Amino acid sequence: MDQRMEEMKFMGFSSIISHSFKTIFTWKKTFSLITLTLIQPLTLIFIAHMHFSYFFYDQIEPNPFQLFLGAFDSYKSYYNQNTTPDDWRSYFLFKFITLAMITILCVLSTACIVYTIASDYSGREVTYTKSMKVVPKVWKRLTLTLLCMYLSLFAYALIASVAIFICSSVVTQGPGNVFMLIYGIGYIYWFLYLSIILQIASVVSVLESSYGIKAMIKAMDLMNGKRKTALAVSYVLYQFLLCVVYVYMAFVVYNNAGLAPVWRVAIGIICGLLFVVIFLLFVASETVLYLVCKLHHGETIDPTSLSTYLSSYLSDSRPVFRTGEDIQLGRPQNQLVSQV
Repeated sequence: MDQRMEEMKFMGFSSIISHSFKTIFTWKKTFSLITLTLIQPLTLIFIAHMHFSYFFYDQIEPNPFQLFLGAFDSYKSYYNQNTTPDDWRSYFLFKFITLAMITILCVLSTACIVYTIASDYSGREVTYTKSMKVVPKVWKRLTLTLLCMYLSLFAYALIASVAIFICSSVVTQGPGNVFMLIYGIGYIYWFLYLSIILQIASVVSVLESSYGIKAMIKAMDLMNGKRKTALAVSYVLYQFLLCVVYVYMAFVVYNNAGLAPVWRVAIGIICGLLFVVIFLLFVASETVLYLVCKLHHGETIDPTSLSTYLSSYLSDSRPVFRTGEDIQLGRPQNQLVSQV
């Protein structure tokens, strides 16, 4: 194992974030084009979703700040609104279209960014055109993995909601507050754990043969030994994202401070730029984290083998490993066979 691999093997939170930024600035032209064509539209859809929800579906999604103030009572009556079946059909159609657009852009941006960072690691020259050529080869695998991610998060949220509803109904207010504090800490921990598994699984879907549930299991195995580092990366990025969402919702969408339009526009632009940085950093850091986890488990990532694998995305054939084996980028190249 060379010095570079040895250094990456022991990377912590700060090193992963700094290495992600370093890679982005090293290939600033490629990442600038990815940002303009993929990350920026993703950000605009994310922002538009908040505004459309406020203007057209406020009867279904009340002001979240009022929801915080009402605590238990607001939670119980959250969906007890005077809405018609047509309102609900329109609402779910809106959510479906938004989720579909976000999924498409997530597939495109993840494939491009993962390929770019992996190419940097292998010492390959990478351009925006080359990174876009990866998409047709991996979009099916990556889409299936994202669908598994959505189902997992939905199941987790559903179980958590049922648990909160039951406990809020049977527990009195005093012990209930203590329980909610403990429950909240546990919820955040397992949400971050699940999120980082799903993020690494998306990288696995691009660089390995596994996808869907198998990619999630692979990601879970890779996290062993690096769980604290992975949780730290996930926690900080999500905290940063939540803070920006809070500021945008409070001062731009709901305008709780009663600001003049010029200030709302200025805050909106700043938050929009921060959203772009966060979304880009999410995918970049999860790719670096994947490489760190692989090295931590002794799966040496040979740059030559990785370069050979990545170059196949630009041709009609893609190298695969023997049936039943996961791709290990550090194995000798004679284990590779060509599949047209």
